[in-house]
Amino acid sequence: MRRVLRRRPPGRVLLRLSVAAIALLAGVAVIVFWLNQRHPAQDLRVSFHIPIAAPGNPAVTYTFQNLGRDAVALQAVGLLVIADNPTIINDSDNVDLCDRLDPATLKPPDGITAEGADLSEAGQRRTEYAPVTATVAGKPWSAGAMLHIAAGQSLAVATGFNTAAEQTAKYSNEVFCPVVWLASAGHGSAAAVCQGFAMATNNGGVSNTIVARQFRVLPASSGASCPIAGR
Repeated sequence: MRRVLRRRPPGRVLLRLSVAAIALLAGVAVIVFWLNQRHPAQDLRVSFHIPIAAPGNPAVTYTFQNLGRDAVALQAVGLLVIADNPTIINDSDNVDLCDRLDPATLKPPDGITAEGADLSEAGQRRTEYAPVTATVAGKPWSAGAMLHIAAGQSLAVATGFNTAAEQTAKYSNEVFCPVVWLASAGHGSAAAVCQGFAMATNNGGVSNTIVARQFRVLPASSGASCPIAGR
């Protein structure tokens, strides 16, 4: 017996192809969404190594890690020193002062300088410092010369500061807050103030003080400008 093949109506074929195409596009969209969630356009992290050999001469190594898909332009780094008289000198409590500062009040240094900009307010002495030395991979780096951190790249900036001129005789505590300035499209620059460490002003110096936590500089947060990564 001869077998008769029936042709499917063109409309049904087109319907099945359309359903398959929609399913494929949905799958692609899910994959793209997953990749964007795992690797967002902006995700810049920073950690700090802060050994202090002698009071007034802090050295800070800023280690950046770009986990985002976009390159980032680093404009400058600095250090904000807050001197005050807390009731109890507790490192974890006092470094929270760094989170209470408005980054918009800070301007990036236009060059390497040892002078501090006085940003004091009632009950505190707040001074912004630019590094007296700054090197990247052993080569000098001047503030204002953009450092581009490509996606997936890490970069370490070793700096030295001279805060010996800080007048802290009437204060019992100092809080050191590392500051980072990034180039911001259409807005010049954007600052992030991170938590560093606190120490009593009568301390003879702290050796090998390591801020092991990693902070998130980008994307910008609606709260602290430099929250602890993972929060």
